[in-house]
Amino acid sequence: MNSLARFFLRAKHWQIFLLLFGPMIFVLAITYHPDWKILSFTEAIGSSELTWKLLFFLCMCCNLAWMWATGEFLNSFASVAQRKRIGFFRFCLLLVLCYSILPEKDFGSNRWELNFSALLLAFVTYCSFYLVYFVSKSLVMAETSKPASFLDLAGPFLRVWFLPVGIWTIQPRINELYEKSLSPAETNRPESQ
Repeated sequence: MNSLARFFLRAKHWQIFLLLFGPMIFVLAITYHPDWKILSFTEAIGSSELTWKLLFFLCMCCNLAWMWATGEFLNSFASVAQRKRIGFFRFCLLLVLCYSILPEKDFGSNRWELNFSALLLAFVTYCSFYLVYFVSKSLVMAETSKPASFLDLAGPFLRVWFLPVGIWTIQPRINELYEKSLSPAETNRPESQ
């Protein structure tokens, strides 16, 4: 396990919240003017479209890195018979990341490009749902050591889907599972505290 994954698995809920949503909070903070006047984002940092895209991409990368670290760890923590195949999970992560990089394009009246764009968007949306499903199902299976039914999965699925609210209850559960996975020698090391 690399240091990035260990960071996401050991971080507290407030640290993950600030990392995932800090850039958006930063934007809200800089659009507030001391004269009690709300500035538009373009007035505060300029009208650069590149700035918007970089901010979005930063948030997307942090979110996908958290999904990757938790999904891989929780899946490995489940019993061998219950583990899900990790290949499609990794493919979905990569596809969603690549789609977030793609430039916006006006497809105009070209029917084939419009159809391809719609199909690609539908598949990326499916992959996004699959990522949330994979993490939430792996969490339930890692905690209970048994297959997850729909009712077992519904709560964690909604918490992962609405991550700004759900991170406050999901991350402590992940921290607890991570601490259980460490050997006693690793638990006593200063860096794990």
